[in-house]
Amino acid sequence: MGWVIQRDVLKSYSDDDENVLYYRKMAMHLVTCFLFLAYIASTLNYLVCKFRLYIRYSRQTMASPWLLLLLACECLYFLTSLLSAIENLLPPSRRRTLQPLDIKDQHIKCPIVHILLPCCNEPTKIQTETIRAALSLDYAQDSFKVLVLDDGGQDELKAFCETLQADDGGQTLQYLRRTKLPGVPHHFKCGNLNYGLKHSVDSEYIVIVDADMILHPSFLRRMLPYLVDSPNVAFAQIPQCYYNLPAGDLLNSSCIMIYDKILPHRDSINMATCIGTGAVFRRSHLDSIGGFQPHSVSEDTNTSFMLLAQGFESVYVHERLQIGLAPWTFEAFLKQRIRWGRGAIQQMATWKTLFGPSSKLNWLQKVLVFWHTGFYMMPIINSLLQLLFFMMLALNLNLGVGRLHENLELVTDLSVGLITWRILWLVMWLGMARTTRTIDTIQARNREESYIWWMAPYLFVMLMKMINWNKSFVFRATGNIDMAGERSGKQPLGRFSQVKLHLVCVASVVAIVLFRVIHAKGRHADCVEWFRIIGLSVFLVTTSFHMLVPIMFLANPKSQLKQSDRESLLSYDARGVPQFVPELLTGRPQWSWSVLLYEAWSMTVLAFWVGVLCLSIAMKSHQQSVMGWCNMRNSF
Repeated sequence: MGWVIQRDVLKSYSDDDENVLYYRKMAMHLVTCFLFLAYIASTLNYLVCKFRLYIRYSRQTMASPWLLLLLACECLYFLTSLLSAIENLLPPSRRRTLQPLDIKDQHIKCPIVHILLPCCNEPTKIQTETIRAALSLDYAQDSFKVLVLDDGGQDELKAFCETLQADDGGQTLQYLRRTKLPGVPHHFKCGNLNYGLKHSVDSEYIVIVDADMILHPSFLRRMLPYLVDSPNVAFAQIPQCYYNLPAGDLLNSSCIMIYDKILPHRDSINMATCIGTGAVFRRSHLDSIGGFQPHSVSEDTNTSFMLLAQGFESVYVHERLQIGLAPWTFEAFLKQRIRWGRGAIQQMATWKTLFGPSSKLNWLQKVLVFWHTGFYMMPIINSLLQLLFFMMLALNLNLGVGRLHENLELVTDLSVGLITWRILWLVMWLGMARTTRTIDTIQARNREESYIWWMAPYLFVMLMKMINWNKSFVFRATGNIDMAGERSGKQPLGRFSQVKLHLVCVASVVAIVLFRVIHAKGRHADCVEWFRIIGLSVFLVTTSFHMLVPIMFLANPKSQLKQSDRESLLSYDARGVPQFVPELLTGRPQWSWSVLLYEAWSMTVLAFWVGVLCLSIAMKSHQQSVMGWCNMRNSF
């Protein structure tokens, strides 16, 4: 079903409307900040108590080295929580919506804008739609040009561009194909963009558009006001929106957390970054840093950071003025996300510039730059923690040292922290609901949490391979991979071969949990052992639920959209230009039953820790009677 098309009537907000919307956001933000600080305080209190306990019983602790490893993981998680807290405590940006540029006003001179459209073997039909949409922008025809940068050497694309050039005399469209010499670094998309810069010397502003992204006709008129009257603004960015998201979006292709939470809040401290497409750069500022930065395969964010380090500003315009394609296949999705991770790690090559004495980033901006790379280190912690908990359950290892009342205090602190985190995660996403249904936001919340866990094995392998990085990374466009997979009639690596580790993980957890429960029941284990088994099982079953996501995606191909039906997802005008209404786009996928499964388990985990908190408080109050009932001695 195509997008509903209406007349292009730009929605305008009065100052009162924007004030009400902002105050509503701020109210939810204050609640989120309170919960985040409560979580940080409770977790810190838990870790301090644990340190003291381990020091008090140092001999017993040294005899259980797995406890020290667990403590190290918890400390690293706390560090990531602090970094994440800094980002989440930032207030939402109060940027005013500016009036679109009035190109009919004879007193206004339209700036010269060149649109760089890098291509690399995407299907020609998709490329032609993007080109037609770019050429149809509602802007002065003599003030903008579209540069098609063909890095795939597609003769069909060249013929299409030559036909359009013949129609308008080559005034608004230029086709470029660079020569790649063997042994000379080409720098992939970044090199292609810089090649385009060499052929757009008379432009005042540069627009970056991916080959599968469609711009709204009002794009330039809405975006340029944020740069024209603000000479220190280096670039303005809009969110991405996709029209081929399957129901539920199990793989989290929509990236709602980035577009609706992270970037709007980072914009409040001049830290919004470029996300690769839908960005307008001021040409003079881009030239001052030597163009797009080739140090990383994520040239978009790296270029952003380099511009901000020079003291320039950025703007995040929270309007959905582009729609495009998310990866169609699981393989394409993995390659995309692994490429993002590699780019974030490779960014370390520019850290001397970003963190050195010449950098104009303040300490808060530097923390966020560091966190951009540090986030991709989390898979190491996730993988280590999963393995550690599995071994502790499999070998029935103890979880604590010291006396019962001391461990009850520790369990109480842990429960408070985890309950606070669960409530915080719920409230934070409810605050992002905006104009969409609450249930859609809940769906995104569960998907985001699952993504962190099920992607961990792939990112962990990526990190291990980068230890011996030899600059042999081969870039392939997402669209190229997708279409190759469909032409062959099957996934290149088999349907489930890419989730073998996930299948083994889920099966192992189910087996060891059942074994431990049956074994403990047969031996009439005491309540301490039952608490150990249940606590470890809840964690491992939760991570197994997350590990099921890619398995569920691959197991139900009928629920995924077919590439052959792509055009039916769009609406076209008489010229064949795709059309959409920005105000109708939410960026969120359709409802899926999988939400119920994950929401039910999320609430179960919350109820479990509430029960643990109540039980630990009761045990502390009636320690003697409970000890007698459980037949426990002094030691835990």
